[in-house]
Amino acid sequence: MNRALPGAPRIRPAEPSDVAFIRGVAVAVFSHIGDYGTIIPEWFEHDGVSTFVAEEQGAPLGFTMLGFYRIDAPDAAPKSGSDSAYAADLLAIAVTPDAHSRGVGRRLLDHAIASARAAQKKLPVRELRLSVADTNARARRMFAAAGFVDVVGEHGWYDGGQRALHMTRPI
Repeated sequence: MNRALPGAPRIRPAEPSDVAFIRGVAVAVFSHIGDYGTIIPEWFEHDGVSTFVAEEQGAPLGFTMLGFYRIDAPDAAPKSGSDSAYAADLLAIAVTPDAHSRGVGRRLLDHAIASARAAQKKLPVRELRLSVADTNARARRMFAAAGFVDVVGEHGWYDGGQRALHMTRPI
């Protein structure tokens, strides 16, 4: 399903043997905002979370974690019982520090968007959501360039003291 362009990293489903890499990248990239060394392995084990790894010549460069959950569909006309839709949630996206500025993050993001679209074959997925620290200007620019917009409102704080911003884009 995922054909890599020449020179582009290949993205594949994560395997249990990838957990140490995924945890290590999460700690390196997210330690200033919270204890992702604990939560990432828990998310990896969750049935509703799909994890993917970007690699180049067999060397892992980054990962994404994508979850799906039911949301209310206020604009849907009631049918029999209750209608609902789903959102895809980009729980985590991280790239090893030595692979920054090489397009790996954008490739992983594009893959997450495509995965959310593909899920529409089985679930009524309306949007892709994510949270990002207000101090992470680089990621916020990448998300905005991919069509994500800010969700107005107060969304809490990360353990490291950064304000949490929510962003969304239709699928």
